Amino acid sequence: MKQAETYENALAGKCGKGGILIYEDADVAALFPKRKADLHKGNCGSAAILAGYGSLGAPLLAAGACLKSGAGYTHLWLPSAGNPDTDALRCAVVAAKYPACIAEIYAGEPFSADSVAFGMGAGAVDPQREMLELLLRRYEGGALVLDADALNMLGACGADLLRTKKCRAVVTPHPKEFSRLTGKPVDEIMRDFVGSAKRFANEYGVTVVLKSHRTVITDGERVAVNPTGSPALAKGGSGDTLAGFLAGTLARGLSPFEAAVASCYVCGRAGELAARDLGEYSPDAADVIGYLGSAILSLKPQA
Repeated sequence: MKQAETYENALAGKCGKGGILIYEDADVAALFPKRKADLHKGNCGSAAILAGYGSLGAPLLAAGACLKSGAGYTHLWLPSAGNPDTDALRCAVVAAKYPACIAEIYAGEPFSADSVAFGMGAGAVDPQREMLELLLRRYEGGALVLDADALNMLGACGADLLRTKKCRAVVTPHPKEFSRLTGKPVDEIMRDFVGSAKRFANEYGVTVVLKSHRTVITDGERVAVNPTGSPALAKGGSGDTLAGFLAGTLARGLSPFEAAVASCYVCGRAGELAARDLGEYSPDAADVIGYLGSAILSLKPQA
């Protein structure tokens, strides 16, 4: 593991002693240890991807990435369309695309999963705001990933809602979403990328994954800058993929900070591998999901 004095040094690869961690293959490989021969799916945790009333494509991508994370169970909860035939068809679509995913209609019961990811393609409508409040106030014992529209809803109703949470939480904004969350202009955030993320993490007791060319991960104390990635990831769906893989990695039992570091690193490496084979223009999020397994295999453990 390397360290850098500043974010700018981390970007430039100037490492030495400092407070910013730069994880390497061996560090991340340790977060994907060799599995015991008698392992079963019940040992590997359960992750829930909660879809909304917006795009179904985004939570489908998240579910696909979650299935590659090593979690024992991936659940995709769909809101009811109010028509039994339509609801059954939507579940069938998910099952056809990802047969290992458990697709069900959400009936309002508290979640028992080890992790829940919410916001991808949710749509910022009143029922979804109610769902966000429900998750923060009633979901206990696991880890909650808030992405995309969940962040936009938080920005609209106030980040103080995070203070009501009963679980560990990870927020995964890009700079514009973080601007809505904090009320600060994007250029101010970009001038103090690490400090902005660290202060928010401290104030609200969350782990922040502030996404950019070099993503910053912080729990308010530790700070890491992710060194992997490719311009091929500059495409819609990349964030959904990260959120789903992160949910699955959390379900395996990693701490929010370690899970975020591992997920950013592996998803970035998958983008690099996709770009190597398909070029920087053509890979879409589904292609990147297909490289997640190869990305984990590429991690070189400590000699």
